[in-house]
Amino acid sequence: MGAAILFVSFLLLLVLGLPIAFALGLSSLLTALITGVIPASYLTQTMFGAVDSYPLLAVPLFVLSGVIMERGGLSRRLIEVARAFVGHIRGGLAAVSLLATAVFAMLSGSGPATVAAIGGIMIPAMIREGYGKPYSAAVLATAGGAGIVIPPSIPLVVYGITTSTSIGDLFLAGFIPGFIIVVLLYLVSRHLAKKHGYGANVPRASWGERWRALWSAKWTLLMPVVVLGGIYGGIFTPTEAAGIAVAYSLILTFVYREARVAHIPEMLKSTLLISGMILVIIATASTYARILTVERIPSVIAGFLDSLAVPFGIVLLVIVVLLLFVGTFMETLAGIILLAPILTPVVTEMGMNPVHFGIVMILASMIGFATPPVGDNLNVASAISGLSIERVSIAALPFVGVLIAFLLLVAFVPAISMFLPELLGR
Repeated sequence: MGAAILFVSFLLLLVLGLPIAFALGLSSLLTALITGVIPASYLTQTMFGAVDSYPLLAVPLFVLSGVIMERGGLSRRLIEVARAFVGHIRGGLAAVSLLATAVFAMLSGSGPATVAAIGGIMIPAMIREGYGKPYSAAVLATAGGAGIVIPPSIPLVVYGITTSTSIGDLFLAGFIPGFIIVVLLYLVSRHLAKKHGYGANVPRASWGERWRALWSAKWTLLMPVVVLGGIYGGIFTPTEAAGIAVAYSLILTFVYREARVAHIPEMLKSTLLISGMILVIIATASTYARILTVERIPSVIAGFLDSLAVPFGIVLLVIVVLLLFVGTFMETLAGIILLAPILTPVVTEMGMNPVHFGIVMILASMIGFATPPVGDNLNVASAISGLSIERVSIAALPFVGVLIAFLLLVAFVPAISMFLPELLGR
């Protein structure tokens, strides 16, 4: 009965248009008051305990790092490097966007932040060079999702905390899938650019121009080496790495002289708004997940799947379809916090590594970034391009189709994500 009240009230509140954070909290409170499954006062303790976490400190710190880099000119320097090396190939500006988003993702850890930082420059530039508006917006909307797969990634941090899985292992597992995604998206963008005649006959940059672009961005390009090298070298934890990222990006901002001390309050305000929203969702989703656990929903689901006597491949396929469906209408972090405690024990009992499943879950969430109705990246790309979300969504379909095919490949071929963790004996 408690589970029924929890699910039904949550869906009703969403239909009524309540923000997901409040829908999660109110449905949990309503269930606690009606059923008495746990004392209502215990919900506040659960919320406090969910955000009173040292590893979770990495979330606002990575958000702040991304905001500083966006305002401090770091994204522009990355774009100049990418343009110098790949701007001449067919659909070159799409390739520039993809390469720049991959590098920026390693610095910010956020999909929407990556789209805002790179898309704010590249979408107008692509349109000026004759690329179609829907095409330009679709490239950035889908490419920005790499920001939650390529480490450091805020959703990977949240998944690791929620399921007690090694964040370092998750970061390692995200490298290969993240960069394969960039290559796949480039192949699709190149095919579409060739079909529509975009980006032809662009002159190749000289090696002198490439060297100047690299030299201008040398300290920016060193940042992933410092942050990720420190994590895997055992010098500092992922949370401490987030603090290093903030300090490093702040120093670079003033070295490049594209921001002033007067801009710091504005940067902090943006960080508070973004991270505050994230932490409220984490807090209220934890109450929802706690009631699910008390009601033994994960055990019930695991028992049901065992009783079906079907191969694990079928179960995994059903779970992937469920993740894709949920990702279309639920905010990424809320979906992770709600579903990871339910599904991870189920797949683990069936022999799937939780690190592997974490990458599958993040990939499904990444696709949700580029699919309506929620589609955070779609919203950002739509606002920059001036197109409706519907038009951007239609233009993004070829990219989304390839991403879904790759998600299935990663789900059924563990070596793609587990190669690096197993190679390094983690």
